[in-house]
Amino acid sequence: MIIQTTRFGELEGSEEEVITFNGGIPGFKSNKSYIVVEMEEGPFKFLQSIDEAGLSFIIVSPFDFFKEYEFELSEQLKSDLAIETEQQVAVYSIVSIRDELVNATVNLTAPIIINKDSRTAVQYIISNDNYSIRQPLFSELLVAAGKGD
Repeated sequence: MIIQTTRFGELEGSEEEVITFNGGIPGFKSNKSYIVVEMEEGPFKFLQSIDEAGLSFIIVSPFDFFKEYEFELSEQLKSDLAIETEQQVAVYSIVSIRDELVNATVNLTAPIIINKDSRTAVQYIISNDNYSIRQPLFSELLVAAGKGD
């Protein structure tokens, strides 16, 4: 299948790559089908709508940036996505870049949870006051490099 995108032009994909958000993504409820577009280098990927060329989200694995990041999936979510094992799960966070990449933030409060087997997904709001919807993406890396405050 050919997917028209604003950012990447035409992409070729297969039905097996499609990820379905049955309830849509908050703010984009009518767009339910996406693919993950891998970048050649670096941790960034794109969650690209297959229905709307101009709709894509920059995503990353939060575990690549925040080693202590953790949360539990509710039993309801596990049931909704038919998750039986941890190996079935992929977790991504949406990145926002306002000016420069160094100022990027990531939404740790509402990660994207994907069942890799069934290709179903949801943006899951976790109840943990320690996580922010605008967590600076590079804060821990800068501190580890001795460049933080």
